[in-house]
Amino acid sequence: MLLQRLFFLGILVVAISLGSAQDRTVLIPKPLAETPLHFNDSSDIFGQAYRWFLEGDVQQGSEKLREIIAKAGYQLAPNTYYVVVANFTDSFSPIGMFYNGADFLNTRMYGLKENNLYYIFITREKDVTSYVSALVTSKPSPSEENLLPFLSLFIPIIPPVSASGIDTTAYDTWVDIRQFTIPKSYRKNSDISILAKKNLSDENPTAAAIFDNTSLEHWSYGIATAITSINDVDIIIGNDGTIIVKPKPELDLATFAALNYHFKPVDTKAKSFGSSFHLMGGIRLVDYIEPLAGVGAGFDLGFFDLAIFAGYSVEFANELEEGYAIGDKVTAEEDPFKLKIRGKPRFGLQVKFP
Repeated sequence: MLLQRLFFLGILVVAISLGSAQDRTVLIPKPLAETPLHFNDSSDIFGQAYRWFLEGDVQQGSEKLREIIAKAGYQLAPNTYYVVVANFTDSFSPIGMFYNGADFLNTRMYGLKENNLYYIFITREKDVTSYVSALVTSKPSPSEENLLPFLSLFIPIIPPVSASGIDTTAYDTWVDIRQFTIPKSYRKNSDISILAKKNLSDENPTAAAIFDNTSLEHWSYGIATAITSINDVDIIIGNDGTIIVKPKPELDLATFAALNYHFKPVDTKAKSFGSSFHLMGGIRLVDYIEPLAGVGAGFDLGFFDLAIFAGYSVEFANELEEGYAIGDKVTAEEDPFKLKIRGKPRFGLQVKFP
């Protein structure tokens, strides 16, 4: 038991050191060459986008914004994040994101690269410049974030905005495109707060949003309870120094602290059964060490996942040395045992975090 506590305390020290290192910085994107782009929107796609957003049909509105960007001569790249502001009016400028086929109002990123985050500002006002900044805050990964609550199980540890009218008689439309450069410490796990203003001195922003940049996770933790029907016994020394046999229950409930590796990376905010298949390793929470290996899969139940697993554990048990027998009395200086390794098939349930 002491060995296990030292093991968990070691992990705890690592977790605290990881959690204490949090960086924050402000990033300003750089304009792309030959931007802002300009075209004559004779079909009034901009006005159509405005009406769709006003009616609450974000999907149709965002498709019109994509059409505007294409008409301006810019092609959106796959696997690239574009934070888009549609400046319909000063009081109605929706902000969202284009990323492959994701919803426009989705604020989830899955690990940035150095140069795959852009800002696009679409407006009908000529020569309007916008000030945009991103406050980026690093954060621990989901597996790091859930390590302390997991270890604490074993160790005590201390409405839409209103819109005003818009003049759709002027059809010239400008598309301003800028690119962020993301420092390494913010690429995998960070919160990105985007703030856009027409002028730096404006009291109210034109648009603002917070984006959750969290890499997909391969790792999770859990508490696994396994059952085996093997009728084993333990040979131990009783209180009076006599070697005795201690039977185990016919259905031996065994509890393991488990670490899981998921074959398919997991989006911790949108889990699926397909990403729940995992390899599993664990250590039994008893006075002796009993490692476990297996495979499992499960379902998301909100606060935790419930998984089933099948595996095999190895138990380090006692076997009598030659010359000793059950019922013999031994002194404190004698060691009548030698190591016996025995394996057991294990089947059961696991409560997984995250």
